[in-house]
Amino acid sequence: MRRLIGSETLFAGLSDEDLDELIAVARTTRLASREQLFHKGDDGTQVYVVIRGRLKALTTSDEGDDVVFSILGEGEVFGEIALLGRPQRSATVTAITPCELLAIDRRDFLQFLRSHPEAAIELLAVLAERLKRVSELVEDTMFLNLPVRLAKKLVHLAHSFGERLEDGVKIDLKLSQGEWGDLVGATRESINKQLRAWTESGLITLEQGYVVIHRPRELERLAGVVIA
Repeated sequence: MRRLIGSETLFAGLSDEDLDELIAVARTTRLASREQLFHKGDDGTQVYVVIRGRLKALTTSDEGDDVVFSILGEGEVFGEIALLGRPQRSATVTAITPCELLAIDRRDFLQFLRSHPEAAIELLAVLAERLKRVSELVEDTMFLNLPVRLAKKLVHLAHSFGERLEDGVKIDLKLSQGEWGDLVGATRESINKQLRAWTESGLITLEQGYVVIHRPRELERLAGVVIA
């Protein structure tokens, strides 16, 4: 647990004693696959660290359409916006897989930041990066066509959750085609058509809900980004 927490940018550089201090005031929360942790607009009283599993942060329109802001994985911190600003949650967070989280109450988290100003500074960097992602999502939806938007998302998730195989990169994230659509602002039908076209060309394959990228460099060129 200490290793996972220490790997997150927000807590990187803290001593083992500092990390143990944080763990001591936290409690463990477990979620089943597809279980909702909190809903947009709920009162926010805790910040979370992902110990195990994958979650998605999203918002839902009045018509019931979802837009996924981000996929959260091991070591990531979330839920801090409601603690530092307005008390309501700014997004809904739902487990994609079974999850284990570390939950820290607002009072304890703020006290930790007061006594560890370096962590508070890193928190600003995390918030700035998330704002950048939301801005990029809006720009991509407005200005890029679906193949480019989907290619960018595949490359990004391959970087975050990719597993190297002999014949390519497997994204270790099982999503429905509807969820892929939520990630890039497209319908399930449009996603199905695009994934089928890439499958027929040999660019990717779909294996029991997982995407395997066989020609990553070609996908990078289409997306304009690089898998590290």
